[in-house]
Amino acid sequence: RMALYNAVPDLHVSSALLPDDLDGIYCLDTDTILIDRRITWTRKRCTLIHELVHRKHGDDTSQGCNGCRMERRCRMETARMLVNPMEYATAEYAYGGNAWNIADDLNVTVDVIHDYRILLRDTARA
Repeated sequence: RMALYNAVPDLHVSSALLPDDLDGIYCLDTDTILIDRRITWTRKRCTLIHELVHRKHGDDTSQGCNGCRMERRCRMETARMLVNPMEYATAEYAYGGNAWNIADDLNVTVDVIHDYRILLRDTARA
């Protein structure tokens, strides 16, 4: 966390009790990321990266955006940042494609693995 504060001194990151459907939010007006304090460390890590991507693009998620285009863009960028292609390929082979085991091995959420697979599929189609 200190490295983050040193790199982005104006950003505020805090934990809170968020509604059940939210792991984190980014508020553009206050330059604040809130992460639900009840989630696991791995989920917090993935949520922090996700909200930092929203910040990079100037998205204000405190107003909600489930299902919108910016959310998809953010999910794909988050997966790209958190999943190393060689480590993924190794885990995919080792666990026979089991997303839960792959996520555990790569220290990310299953949602990140699903998003990474969408990236792979979209890249293969191109």
